[in-house]
Amino acid sequence: MTYSALAEIIIADLSASFSLSQIFVWRYASAMTSHRSILLKTIRFFRWHHGVNMTCHFVRWASTEALPDLQRLSDDLISSTHSFSVKRRERYLKGRALLAEMMFYFFGYPVLPPLMVSPNGRPCFVDPHLPDFSLGYAGNTIAILLSEEGKVGMDVEIIRVWSRETPTHLQTQTHAEKAWIDAQLDPLEAATQLCTIRQSVLKIPGFHAGGPESLKLHPASGRLRSRHIPEVEVVSDIDDYLAWACAHTPRLDRLVMWNYTSAYGMRKSGEIVHQQRQSRRYIKLSSHATENASAQYVM
Repeated sequence: MTYSALAEIIIADLSASFSLSQIFVWRYASAMTSHRSILLKTIRFFRWHHGVNMTCHFVRWASTEALPDLQRLSDDLISSTHSFSVKRRERYLKGRALLAEMMFYFFGYPVLPPLMVSPNGRPCFVDPHLPDFSLGYAGNTIAILLSEEGKVGMDVEIIRVWSRETPTHLQTQTHAEKAWIDAQLDPLEAATQLCTIRQSVLKIPGFHAGGPESLKLHPASGRLRSRHIPEVEVVSDIDDYLAWACAHTPRLDRLVMWNYTSAYGMRKSGEIVHQQRQSRRYIKLSSHATENASAQYVM
């Protein structure tokens, strides 16, 4: 198949639905095995040309099972974990296995592409044309945020009672953040949620140079200010005992939520779109002056 023929197919699909269907990925990924990064760049161009918002996928796996099938991980990646402790090796491989399932499900990669460690210590793909992702752990939950375009950061935290010693992330709170926390029905939940929001932005590639003091959150007005990432948006919510936050540059207009299990694979659980408020504990913070803090949860 020539690239011009592939482009014609992409245009037809985008014109019909303004999204890249999973059927399309499965149909043509096998024919483009050695050129998938070029395929992704082509998809991004035509999405931009048609005014289609890039999608962020937020996948969670509440894993209490043993190590899953590692068929989508390379032998080199697996062998690199032999010196890890049992607990670290299990968590490390489960996180990469989930990322591999996402890359197969969304983009047709049969094996996880090579990874490297970025200057700020977070994993990323060696190929810079591949999607950016952010990986996090909280208890038995593994979570990954993956974006078709732009840069992302994500954090998950278990809501728990703190000891008498003030946690480090509370020591950096501004007066605006403390006032908002004190005004909430559950200050513990609120403080944990702001922690996830802050950490999600700090995990965006390139932010580490500025440090946490360069980020100011204003949850009461739905705003945030960052000296080093001028365009960024964050959405956050609390599900039972787990607080989570997903950050994306420059905007976060569409966040698709998924749950993963070894038995059933990927299952969509909802979608956050741009306009109306989702729940009482839902927060959206934006660095854009005209942005409001609202969204809607769609099943």
